[in-house]
Amino acid sequence: MKKINLILSAVVLLLIFSCEKDNNIPLNQQQVDGLTSNPFLDNFGDNTTARFIGTVVNEEGDPISGVTITIGSTMAITDTNGVFSIEEAVVYEQFAYVKASKIGFIDGSRALVPTDGVNQVSIMLLDSEPIATVASGQPLTFDLPGGVSVDLPGTYQTKFGFEYQGDVSVVIKHLNPDNQNMALQMPGALIAENESGDLRVLETYGMIAVELIGQNGEDLTIGEDSVALISIPVPTNATNPPATIPLWYFDEVYGYWKEEGFAELVGNKYVGEVSHFSFWNCDAPFAAVPFCVTLQDTDGNPLPNNYVQLQRATSGWYSYSGGYTNQNGLVCGLVPADEMLTLTIQDFGCVGNNFTENIGPFSEDANITITVGSGSTTNLIGIFNDCNGDAAVNGYVQLFYNSASSIVPITNGQLDIAIDYCSTDTAFSAQFFDLESGQSTDVVTGNFTIGITDLGTEMSCTDLSDSDADGVFDVNEDLNGNNNLDDDDTDQDGTPDYLDTDDDGDGIDTIDEDYNNDGNPMNDDSDGDTIPDYLDNLDVLIYATEVSGTGCIPSFIYAFDSIVSEVYFELINNTYTFYLTEADALSDVNQLASPFIDDGTTQIIYVKAVNTITNQFDIAEVYLYQEYLDTDGDGLTDCEELSGIDSDLSICNPNGNITDPNLADSDGDGFDDCIEATNGTDPSDDTSIPTSPSIIVNDQTVTEGDVMEYAFTLSSPAIDDIVINFEIVSDIVDFDDYEIEGIYGNNNINITIEAGSSSGVFAIVITDDTEVEGTEDFTVVGTLLSGSASAIGEATISIIDND
Repeated sequence: MKKINLILSAVVLLLIFSCEKDNNIPLNQQQVDGLTSNPFLDNFGDNTTARFIGTVVNEEGDPISGVTITIGSTMAITDTNGVFSIEEAVVYEQFAYVKASKIGFIDGSRALVPTDGVNQVSIMLLDSEPIATVASGQPLTFDLPGGVSVDLPGTYQTKFGFEYQGDVSVVIKHLNPDNQNMALQMPGALIAENESGDLRVLETYGMIAVELIGQNGEDLTIGEDSVALISIPVPTNATNPPATIPLWYFDEVYGYWKEEGFAELVGNKYVGEVSHFSFWNCDAPFAAVPFCVTLQDTDGNPLPNNYVQLQRATSGWYSYSGGYTNQNGLVCGLVPADEMLTLTIQDFGCVGNNFTENIGPFSEDANITITVGSGSTTNLIGIFNDCNGDAAVNGYVQLFYNSASSIVPITNGQLDIAIDYCSTDTAFSAQFFDLESGQSTDVVTGNFTIGITDLGTEMSCTDLSDSDADGVFDVNEDLNGNNNLDDDDTDQDGTPDYLDTDDDGDGIDTIDEDYNNDGNPMNDDSDGDTIPDYLDNLDVLIYATEVSGTGCIPSFIYAFDSIVSEVYFELINNTYTFYLTEADALSDVNQLASPFIDDGTTQIIYVKAVNTITNQFDIAEVYLYQEYLDTDGDGLTDCEELSGIDSDLSICNPNGNITDPNLADSDGDGFDDCIEATNGTDPSDDTSIPTSPSIIVNDQTVTEGDVMEYAFTLSSPAIDDIVINFEIVSDIVDFDDYEIEGIYGNNNINITIEAGSSSGVFAIVITDDTEVEGTEDFTVVGTLLSGSASAIGEATISIIDND
């Protein structure tokens, strides 16, 4: 029977459960939410529609109202109880990705296998209160209680790749497997794509979430070519943790984890480098097999809506995972292969009464039935109508009993659910909320009785007020969820939102921002930025970007259709036009034709995006760069090879030679075009071949205590990579008198001269001793190890005594 409890056990390994066997996720597949560019999408079957209901709470477990929920392109807002309902969301047959966002919190999410009926989820949002605000340019280490630390390099950039200078607010959260709320706090589910592109189920040893926020609210990440060092303590319930473990980051677009790098066990922490920030996770991946279990009572009746919890009890592993049984008492998912498992139903009937049974191991698909000893059970029934007497089709019953709270969805006006309750604590209370009408019933209280507990027929006629008649109930205008409507003022005009007919101050009344005409402005987000239009004073999502043109001096070609499809492809409900100046964009004059052909002098143009639903617009910069292609990789750009003109942007000068941009060695003589052009030979004539350079070394004099940069030159640029060994030879000078490259006891070094280079250098540090010894000489002898070069000379180094 049903034990509905919002407090879940500690989840360290999440197995993906569904309520029908044919919804199991096959191995070796991935999912993205509505994007067709991911090749793993085909593995998740066709699109389907599903209904979802769920709750969003804060870290204290209190409901959060005003949270934006998105599933694909469908959106909803949580009510005063933190509850949302989406009747028809387009998802994949085997994967649904539910995202939750609200200002003041880190974005949260849940991933699940959708089933027939109503899919229930619970999400706990982590607050985004910064632990510190620092100035860019200063490397710093941030330590959290409990052992988490993050070393930031001090260099930052915006999500568009622009260098950021200014104050940075740092948000760090530790998601600890020792915490029973981790399952609610972590994003998505613990399914992942490994480096080989295969699907894996993960066992986590801890996560962190890091957000970097600019002084104007910009989303930041660490600078290009920089890394941060993260340290995550191993949970106390883990034994024999591996010495090295893969690192995984959560892809907020696709909704699953991706392998990137590794962490090493240092003491009781995993330490690793990361190049960007999201949620990061230390996890061990493992293979799995499909598994189904049916729960029934001693009379053979199915036990629906029970949370089936599994534990994999092998050395070094101690964690739980699970899912809810459907109306037939069935739950399916992936379980560890060849492992003994403990099946647990927590608080079955009474708090503290846990049903457990050992099952497995399973090496292939398994479908088993478990009989659970019955306790006090009842069928809780009731009829819920709207104020017109019609059956309510989109609502929920908030039910309190047995020290727990639950949300029971109502789809056809009827409640009929099996409840296992405690004979020593039979009291309950229930209240129905009609999400269609914004009305509710009064609270109904009573006691469960064996067999049937009948709530009777309830009418949802208690109005939820809409003081400003803007189509949004007052309880949903409590955006900060503090039960005070007077301190929610989105446009800061002095009028609280619940009394403001234009909440966002964009000149369009809130009730008129119901663009889909369903009577609810809260689910209209025409620009897809997760902010409902009625709270978004500019319903256009456009941003600055850098683009590259094709072609050669003086004609660089910029195709606007390509820019839109490659850069702004994820932005919805927009038209785009391009202008040479911002003033032209504002006035809608002198629109640029596509393709735009530039002589190389234009550095910036402007794109204007117009929302096709609201007609609002915004303008952003488009920075122009030239795309200097080097198709054959010979060091000369294609333009240089076709024109013979030096662009100053490649490593070589064509020196007037016309060569094939598709062949690195146009004449096939064994030397690429760059080397020949640099050496003065003809890259189009296979009889014109560069000569090998000779290596020139010179005698030098140095005083004790100095560092000598020992330089040598080539008579002409190297035609290939040359490796030379330089050895110090002397009967007088010993290791106490010098170091090569700062290494004591070293009398030789290998130096590589890259193709095209004409010189090299290494450091000899001369010891400053106190011994009077006069001038000492030693010889530097060069030996060619590889590459093309003629004879290498010897040089004498004289050390002048300074004592």
